[in-house]
Amino acid sequence: MKSGRISTGRLPLALFGLLPLMASAPAGAHGAPDAEGAPSEIVQARITVQPNIQGLNAMILDAPRPGILLSYRGETPITVLGTQDEAFLRFTGKTVMVNTDSPSWRSLPNAPALSGTPGEESDRWAILSQSASFGWLDPRLEATESMHHQGKELQGWSITLQTASGETATIDGELRRKPLP
Repeated sequence: MKSGRISTGRLPLALFGLLPLMASAPAGAHGAPDAEGAPSEIVQARITVQPNIQGLNAMILDAPRPGILLSYRGETPITVLGTQDEAFLRFTGKTVMVNTDSPSWRSLPNAPALSGTPGEESDRWAILSQSASFGWLDPRLEATESMHHQGKELQGWSITLQTASGETATIDGELRRKPLP
């Protein structure tokens, strides 16, 4: 039967066995390895003007390629117009629907697979989200070639919204080049 004492006879041997692991940590802490093809700058997006629509909130999704997140908890639907001024997304205040015929929808790199649930109005509208929010990588927030190759520091962007009454409003913003250290 053991007396409950901890044996220290093997402790130096265990510590000696861990020594190579401890010695490798300082060697790996001298910074990141060089990466070929790493960008010399990033493009940051920001919103400069938000429309005064009750229940609407827009924010930038900060990532290597910026996106936008809209949340809408209003009483009447609003529609986001796509890059060709077509009906693209519809926010009802409780759900988000997508026009599956929209060229903007079909060209999204992050478009989620749809469950096939038809929307209320017609077969071209499908329920995209059961929440009042949706984020996507909108091509209007992507830097153009001229921004990179002609040294432009700023580039404007705009996303048009249409209210149920047919009035339009825009979310405006800018892209800014930021050199990496």
